[in-house]
Amino acid sequence: MTTTTTDITGRYSRIVREHIDRGVGVPRELYLSEELYAEELDRIFRRSWLLAGHESQLRDPGQYVTVESGDESVIVTRTNGGTLAAFTNVCRHRGARLVDAGCGLARRFVCPYHQWTYRLDGTLTGAPRMPADFDPARHPLPTVRVEVWQGLVFVNLSDSPTESPAELLGTGTELMRTFDIANTRIAHTITYEIAANWKIVWENAQECYHCSANHPELLRTFDVGGLNQDTYRQAEVVANADRRVQHARFPLRPGALSLTLDGDYASRKPLGDFADGHPPYTASIHLKPSFALVACPDYAVLLAERPLAIDRTEIRMSWLVRADAEEGTDYDTDTLIKVWNETNLQDWDLCERAQLGVRSRTFVPGPLSNDEQSVTDFYRAYATLLEAADL
Repeated sequence: MTTTTTDITGRYSRIVREHIDRGVGVPRELYLSEELYAEELDRIFRRSWLLAGHESQLRDPGQYVTVESGDESVIVTRTNGGTLAAFTNVCRHRGARLVDAGCGLARRFVCPYHQWTYRLDGTLTGAPRMPADFDPARHPLPTVRVEVWQGLVFVNLSDSPTESPAELLGTGTELMRTFDIANTRIAHTITYEIAANWKIVWENAQECYHCSANHPELLRTFDVGGLNQDTYRQAEVVANADRRVQHARFPLRPGALSLTLDGDYASRKPLGDFADGHPPYTASIHLKPSFALVACPDYAVLLAERPLAIDRTEIRMSWLVRADAEEGTDYDTDTLIKVWNETNLQDWDLCERAQLGVRSRTFVPGPLSNDEQSVTDFYRAYATLLEAADL
């Protein structure tokens, strides 16, 4: 018998809540159900704020970036009037994509198929050989909501998002303001593809139970033991009681200034207030299901997560340096990316092993350790997202 949408309403959220109460992970069904995966794309990711990039990529008119989510593609650009605009990357004629995924510069957007032409604000300005009564004003590109928080650009594909990024991330503002992320630029970007469900990738990022055995580069400066100390400050934001947002300080080993191999700065141009002698600290903030930021006194990393299939996930990581930092003079790219790139590769291998394991019919989720409280927090956030989507 085919399961209908009505049959699954609330079913998955109840399963997650039950497993939270029992202190165990979620069952294999939630990683393997194609039906659930399709609903997650439509009812969770489409309604969530998705990271488009950094304002430094969109300083001049015509600079653009794209955001991909499921079957949807969005263009975010700087208009001639200086504002940001976002619209779907789909020609109003026969539906062809206007630009390829990525970033670029354009005076206007011209459809490669039949040359329909759009201004930077999405209005149609040219449609060759159309009838005399054709009105271009009736065929603009559908707009998408775009917002900026501390220099980070987000889009939301829903018709009426209930909260802005500033409202969601607000209580982490003071913690992150010291880094002045708005006054940075992207120094390097790597896009990874992981053969694992998007939830497995998030679970991995939430805990360091696995760190001692798997992350030698990270542990040169990251104090995994400090995660359980009173000196480790972690504050959760419960926005509308959903736990989507979490921000925290990262504990470093004594004497370390940054998350690098030697604990020293990777860039000679400190960020924000650290250039004026502010005592160094490292902090993170994330917004489930798709965004995370980790900031050090000298650099920061941005992560954007995108499900590609039920068992494939894309992670785009960008390294940020101060806007006036110069490669070769102020920083070396290999040194800048070393710790996080090595840690990522190690994590992706672990995630892929987990994906292979949960496919087994013998898999039954086991109890979570005391070091995996943030995994439970992820499940609570996921349950909230499911409930909001009637899943």
